Amino acid sequence: MRPDFQLLIKPVSADCNQSCVYCFYRRVGDLYARTPEHRMSAETLDGLVRRFLELRLPASVFCWQGGEPTLAGLEFYRRAVALMQTHGRGGQSVTNALQTNGLLIDADWCRFLAQYRFLVGLSLDGPEDLHDFYRGRGSHAAALRSAALMSEHGVEFNILAVVNDRTAREARRIYTDFRERGMLYLQFIPCVESGPDGAPMPFSVTPEAYGDFLCELFDLWYPEAKTGVSERLFDALLSRAVLGNSGLCYLDHGCGNYFVIEYNGDVYPCDFFVEEEWRLGNVRTTSFEALYDRGRARTFRAWRHRLPEACAACRWRDLCRGGCLKDRARLGGRYDHPTYFCAAYQRLFAHAEERIRELAEYVKARRAAEGRADPR
Repeated sequence: MRPDFQLLIKPVSADCNQSCVYCFYRRVGDLYARTPEHRMSAETLDGLVRRFLELRLPASVFCWQGGEPTLAGLEFYRRAVALMQTHGRGGQSVTNALQTNGLLIDADWCRFLAQYRFLVGLSLDGPEDLHDFYRGRGSHAAALRSAALMSEHGVEFNILAVVNDRTAREARRIYTDFRERGMLYLQFIPCVESGPDGAPMPFSVTPEAYGDFLCELFDLWYPEAKTGVSERLFDALLSRAVLGNSGLCYLDHGCGNYFVIEYNGDVYPCDFFVEEEWRLGNVRTTSFEALYDRGRARTFRAWRHRLPEACAACRWRDLCRGGCLKDRARLGGRYDHPTYFCAAYQRLFAHAEERIRELAEYVKARRAAEGRADPR
């Protein structure tokens, strides 16, 4: 098992207090349709925390997502932290991350999140008209309210924005809006889903539009890169140039650095492959080592390392490595196809190459001046 192995936990499955039009995870509700409400039991929570901490990894990272994970209630997370303290050992590094739409975040939540140093990802797609279009009227105001509360209480949080057919045309307006609000840590996720006929859903972003978005975004970010403004993909490219690894699964070692744990303990190899054919087992009855070594898990990891033939002559082959499996199989594709966003990534890599190299030299020189042999 890899030393960077983590857990992505869905304590309420796909249950949510919003109905975002583009949500890819709502389909998971079909897997567990017999149960109207999905909440992780105390037994399941205890089992997954205990089994995970028993691995004694260099860092034990619990990532809580949904649906909307705050629907599990604050007491659920108080129990989770108590279990980590019970099952952990002296010197063991344990961290938590929580992805939320912010609707339920209040002062009590903020005090808890700050006390236990949860890193929070807040969903925010940009200005009000762009955010509310697919997420629902009033959700932008709620997200900003939670951002203000978290800032007030010293909660560390970053912004996760979805790039869809509308936001892809608004890179400058979105980036400017985030920066004017003092937001430093940003992540942009491309949205593409297929309908029953196999064609892209209307909200999906095309590879061409995503390429335009990434290049414009990079041009906006680059002048501020040395001041501490973070964009996850660009930071990953910089890390790759400095350290030789990016920290992103689809640009690095491939699949296998985390499991998804559903509310009932079912285990899957990836957030985008919570499907019956990829169910590995259940954490209540099986150790993580055994789940990781099962045939389905090995098959899933192996697919990622099968370089598509079309990638063989690509100058970016060793950087992209065919892209994420979920994007290889988009819109009728197969796992041995290049990523759906191939054109977008090729354009970004060429557009940013020289400036990423310049930033890498800057980082190395700065670390050396600080007397740190390790560039990290």
